[in-house]
Amino acid sequence: MFPDSRPAESRACSDPFVSYSQALHDYTLHLWTESRRIAEEKARSRSARKEEPSRRRREIDTPYSLKSSKSSHT
Repeated sequence: MFPDSRPAESRACSDPFVSYSQALHDYTLHLWTESRRIAEEKARSRSARKEEPSRRRREIDTPYSLKSSKSSHT
């Protein structure tokens, strides 16, 4: 009936344009995924750095007399 009786999937694999398109899609997806992973890691590290100084400030801002009274109650 059709000149090429192979299934459409195997015809797609043999078409160079389709193979190139699939390879380009896979490569782009890999780059995007890696970019998102790095961005999320940076956001987490920035968030952790922002929390750290505020903890230090609270410790520094607490008067010594309050620190010693807190520790003597426990």
